[in-house]
Amino acid sequence: MKLATTYLIRLTLTAFLFIVAVSQSAAQQSSNSYTPKEPRKSLLTSNDATGSLIALGPRSRESTPLQLGPVLFRPAITYRFTDANNLLRGAGNPQDTEIQNYRLSLGFEYQNLWNLEYTPTWTYYSNPAFNDRDSHSLNFSSEFQIQDWNVNFAQTYRKSNASLVETATQTPEDNWGTTISASRQLNSAWYLDLNATQDLRFTDTFSDVRNWTASSWLRHQKSPAVNSAIGYTWGYSDIDPGFNSKFHRLLLRYGFNPTDKLSVNLQGGIDAREVDAAGFGKDENPTYSGSIQYQAFDYTTIAINLSRQIGASYFSNSNRETESLTLSLSQRLLGRLNLTVSYGEVSTEYLDLLNNFVVGRDDEYDSFSVDLSTKLGNRVSVSAFYRKNENTTNVTGFGFSSDQTGISISYRR
Repeated sequence: MKLATTYLIRLTLTAFLFIVAVSQSAAQQSSNSYTPKEPRKSLLTSNDATGSLIALGPRSRESTPLQLGPVLFRPAITYRFTDANNLLRGAGNPQDTEIQNYRLSLGFEYQNLWNLEYTPTWTYYSNPAFNDRDSHSLNFSSEFQIQDWNVNFAQTYRKSNASLVETATQTPEDNWGTTISASRQLNSAWYLDLNATQDLRFTDTFSDVRNWTASSWLRHQKSPAVNSAIGYTWGYSDIDPGFNSKFHRLLLRYGFNPTDKLSVNLQGGIDAREVDAAGFGKDENPTYSGSIQYQAFDYTTIAINLSRQIGASYFSNSNRETESLTLSLSQRLLGRLNLTVSYGEVSTEYLDLLNNFVVGRDDEYDSFSVDLSTKLGNRVSVSAFYRKNENTTNVTGFGFSSDQTGISISYRR
């Protein structure tokens, strides 16, 4: 990542947060107990060579679902056409291709107790150098209460064969994710949040990863406007082939939502990890994430996301440290069009575990995108887009510069 740009953004964020916190301090004095909704999810990074770093999308109206007895059914279908150049089919082998993508989404909801969504996708390439592929994702979530505990359970599955920046080729993989979390209110202002996750990644030609984490958070929240928490996370990564590693994180979290127009979420701490074998040292690095979303006007939304994450690489005996910055602007035009402009930077260092976390490969990935969309009635959406993705690296064959243009049309019931 370009260091001057990153430091300028951090300084701007710090000054902005300080001014907002001072000006809105009265909002923090409310003594009403409050349990917040799930935090907003943001797309901070993308390892897909055809993907872009988009922090937010244009606002859209919710279509009417179908009713199947007590179950709500939300079907949708999307077609996307992309004309892409310089996609890597292998290290040092850029190829041009047209891509046609068909996606079906089947969503089910039962009385706010559970949600199930199944999404198959079929992708076809005009260039025979690429393999046509089908992918599948399944997401199940449930929320319920056991005495004084609010419990959430989520199970995900994803089968894909996307072209990845990290591997410079199409990478077949199966991902399984399981999360169970529980929250309990201790008194009018304090909450205990517990979380356990299992993430499994299986590939044909790269390292398989089995990752387990457990975390606990002590959260303070007296009003909807502000919350803070301190947490501890323990984790273990089983790599095959490769060395296993264990890690722990001590983290602080702060959330600020004084109005419907402004949302601020910050989290940071230290990630300490070591190889689970004799003769290896410990590696300690900062880890953080932050997001600001501000609705400047009724149809103008600005978003900034910044994160630093550490995890197992696709390559044996290698960790991946990723720092991401995303800026996004969403604007309605002429009453019917939605324009989203996004710019992102990702800096990735690959650490060699055999040499005690020495930096090997070093990537700088930049992405720029423009999306223009509109709705035809309440069910059909049409969009046109442009993507510019570029990766520079110190390892021959993994760099590329790709332009992609296309259109998509979707129908949602």
